[in-house]
Amino acid sequence: MENEKFENEMLLVAALKIDSHEAFVKIFRHYYSDLVIFASRFIPDKETREDIVQEAFVKIWTNRKVLEIRTSLRTYLISLVQHLALDEIKHRKVKTLYQDMNHEIIMSLPADEHVMYSELSDAIDNLLSQLQPDVLETYRLSRTHNLKYTEIAEKLNISVRTVESRVSKTVKFLQQNLKDYKIIIYWILTFQHLL
Repeated sequence: MENEKFENEMLLVAALKIDSHEAFVKIFRHYYSDLVIFASRFIPDKETREDIVQEAFVKIWTNRKVLEIRTSLRTYLISLVQHLALDEIKHRKVKTLYQDMNHEIIMSLPADEHVMYSELSDAIDNLLSQLQPDVLETYRLSRTHNLKYTEIAEKLNISVRTVESRVSKTVKFLQQNLKDYKIIIYWILTFQHLL
């Protein structure tokens, strides 16, 4: 019985590798709910769990041609969801730490530097609003969400070289237009490093 189930899974995976949408839908329908429940071991809110499981299925579809499943499809999917959930936890911790550090830095600034920091923040927001939406999204995924270039390329369905180019051009654009804030930027980065 177990051997037959494994063979059926492998047939679905083989069909998936040759672009079978039907196989993908069967896999999705069969495992989706269980994977969302499994993700609750790591992630408390349902919406994020669902996003993680959907991301796992996007990865399965995107990498279907090179999919290597050595155990069972269920084990593979559980492992993938666990990896994505742990990445989400790590990302949240980094984001919380960054926000806490930013708050400490802002609160420790003397009044005139606090105003200048606020102006800098407004200037950055203004400059970012001038970017094309696809360039802005690429930049934010890199700098705000701390995704690797390969992850961004996969998520946006573009080449890694395009990601590198967009981020590089955005950084140069910001540097050119934030020359008046060099001292405060240097001070903040130095202070942040000492925390």
